[in-house]
Amino acid sequence: MFPLPFPPGDMVAAFGRHLHFKSLEQALCDRHPELADRVQFDDANRLMRLKVTLSGKRSVVLAQVRMSYTIVWSVLDPVLNSEPSVWPLDTPDEVLVDALHAMASAHLTDVPVPSPWRWNESEPSDMTELADLLDARGVRVRRVAAGNGYFPYGPRHSPKLDIVGRRDGSFVEAEFPDAFVRVSLKPALGWLVDVHLAECEAWGRVDLAWNLWRSTKPTPGVPRADVSVADIADVLGRGLKAWDLEVSCEPAGRGEPDSAGHRSEWQESLFANEAGPPQWLGDAGADVGRLDGEAEPRTSRRSISPQHITDTVLEQLTAFGFGDLAEGDAEQPVRSDAFHIEWHDRAKNLSTSEVQRMNGLAAAAGEDVPKRLIVITTAGISRPAAAFADTAKAFVFFVDRTADKLMALNSRAREALLPHTDPAERGLEPW
Repeated sequence: MFPLPFPPGDMVAAFGRHLHFKSLEQALCDRHPELADRVQFDDANRLMRLKVTLSGKRSVVLAQVRMSYTIVWSVLDPVLNSEPSVWPLDTPDEVLVDALHAMASAHLTDVPVPSPWRWNESEPSDMTELADLLDARGVRVRRVAAGNGYFPYGPRHSPKLDIVGRRDGSFVEAEFPDAFVRVSLKPALGWLVDVHLAECEAWGRVDLAWNLWRSTKPTPGVPRADVSVADIADVLGRGLKAWDLEVSCEPAGRGEPDSAGHRSEWQESLFANEAGPPQWLGDAGADVGRLDGEAEPRTSRRSISPQHITDTVLEQLTAFGFGDLAEGDAEQPVRSDAFHIEWHDRAKNLSTSEVQRMNGLAAAAGEDVPKRLIVITTAGISRPAAAFADTAKAFVFFVDRTADKLMALNSRAREALLPHTDPAERGLEPW
């Protein structure tokens, strides 16, 4: 007797997928029996799909597809230019069949897909509520990220996958007649409203507190508990002209020497959302900075004056929404009633003890109440030091002198950054 050969791995995987689709078929019929006579599991040519027949040859389909080297779940309807609903591979079965049911029922009853499913979300949230309010005002909502952060973009015949991580928090992106807006809800900073102007190719931050109460807060954002979703929608409904937004448009020929052979002060000052991070900071500079033992950051070959660095820091912190900063003197380059700014120009990474010492100086600098700490460093930071800075509600930024750019070294500072993606590059192209 010869031993039977073990089946190949792809055969085992295909059998496992088959069983999974059969269980999804049963779950769909059990949860939504009104669709049972329309449900069909199609495994022809190993292209496994769970279908809900609409009429004729039209159907809504749940399938596994590949996007950007990643296998995802996708719910597709028969409308040519509609956007597929995309979900992570580990999405619970009940969420998948409910998403399929929501889209199929909308077609069968000729009504829009209900919220939150129309926003590719399985649970109601502040973001889906805001999207509903904006949609009711006739605003085109592009993306909602709350629980599910998977979005297709690029060419229809071969879409790419954009995965929104925890760094971005939850947000709604919407198109207004004269601007593209991202409304974010950050764990530490609360509500933020950022606007991208195509003619400037730059992001700017709306002073939300000023638009709500005609008062400016020293820190970016408005705490979630201080404002309702309806209040946010009302502010957005006023439009770009009412937001009193300042976005610096990039001048033509920027970066080239002027007729006198030198850069003007305007040309020398770079925008906060340009230029990539140093290689040692990793992906988009989003994680904490260089850790102990890693390579030193690159330094600029050109001579940069302290005044130039001060101007860059002040300009970009103001653009982030720090509303209590002003130019100071040589001893205190940036002044603030709410913040104590520490400048760390050393080769060694910031340690926990150093950040603790600086935080003590910040607390002592306040007259009536302790000041909050902002650290501007040309080095990195250890993970424990970054964690302490978050606990102390401090902001730690690395100033990249090669690009005149601030990058975040702790979570709270990361929340304060402006978005860095071009909205035009995150949409699905038409057929």
